[in-house]
Amino acid sequence: MRFMTDTKNPQKQFDEHIEYLEEETGPALPMWTYASEELLELEYREAFLKTWQFAGHVSDVQNPGDYIIFDLWRDSAIIMRGKDGVLRAFQNVCRHRASRLLDGKGQCTGAIQCQYHGWTYNHDGSLKAITAPKQFPECDKSKLGLNPVELEIYHDLIFVKMEKSDCLSVKDQFAPIEEFVAAFHTEDLVRIEGSLGQEWDCNWKLAWDNYAENYHIPMGHPGLYRLAREGGEGGELPTGVGFGTFKMKDEPSKEKDEARYQALVQTAEHRVDDPVKNCWMQCSMHMNMGLEFANEIFWAFQILPTGVDKSEIRFTGYARKNLSQEEQELVDLNYKLNNTVNDEDKVLVERIQRGAKSSGYIPGPLSYTECTL
Repeated sequence: MRFMTDTKNPQKQFDEHIEYLEEETGPALPMWTYASEELLELEYREAFLKTWQFAGHVSDVQNPGDYIIFDLWRDSAIIMRGKDGVLRAFQNVCRHRASRLLDGKGQCTGAIQCQYHGWTYNHDGSLKAITAPKQFPECDKSKLGLNPVELEIYHDLIFVKMEKSDCLSVKDQFAPIEEFVAAFHTEDLVRIEGSLGQEWDCNWKLAWDNYAENYHIPMGHPGLYRLAREGGEGGELPTGVGFGTFKMKDEPSKEKDEARYQALVQTAEHRVDDPVKNCWMQCSMHMNMGLEFANEIFWAFQILPTGVDKSEIRFTGYARKNLSQEEQELVDLNYKLNNTVNDEDKVLVERIQRGAKSSGYIPGPLSYTECTL
């Protein structure tokens, strides 16, 4: 979730930084960067294919043959538990004629079989059989297994990297705040059925600009502004990860659902350790992804391009196992409140996309909270 400091005078808070930041703030990106097909192709390769992207949780693929699919615009990966119990990732493309192999999630009891010509693959990605093998007299099956995709498991969270790069491991990126991440016990999670995913009519960078700044919170998300205050920890790590912690405000909200959430939040504090009891933690990765930790729930927020002015907003939730009745209510409220935030952001960002196309528009100056995460 995205929150702003609890203060009775947010304008005074901003004004205190103006003199200090006079030479550090500046305008937003030029408008052409939000409309260039050529730039998007470069961004897709460098900012998406070569960086770690959240793909799921080990609870999604517990048994041999279990699989989930991670789709990223034109690319796709299979994450599958092998018969040997090892979790692997492969490019979701048949080596023969590039047909996609699997969709969604499920259980593959036998071999992975291409629906086009029937080529089959073992759970470890090796090529098992070719239909009509005599038609391929010089084919070496040992060289035609599924192309591997890099996979990393971090506190039972699954990440994939579609292309090789020198990007730091997820573990190394989070090393400075390992104590905080470990305290949330993300191994105790199962996926929430249902999705908050949406299609937004905007360039992916506009969606990320919005996610990464708090300046719009009082106006754009009054519910969030009523709920939370900064928790005293936060900043950008030397490894590139941004993070912040947030606490519930002491004053109960006048809105029923928000007040109920505030009243129930302590019911899940036993799920985590100090220093994150009754705390939300938001972490940002690679300019398109937010990992949001709470006592009762974990959210992975991803902004994925599907065109120069189209974006998929993927919001995947995982709740604690064996919830009490009060914890389940807390999860349901969190889901509802986040759904409202996503709907609000969709309207806000799509209005920016429309306005950004105005002839002759020149971006104005950025505030302090728009220049930092």
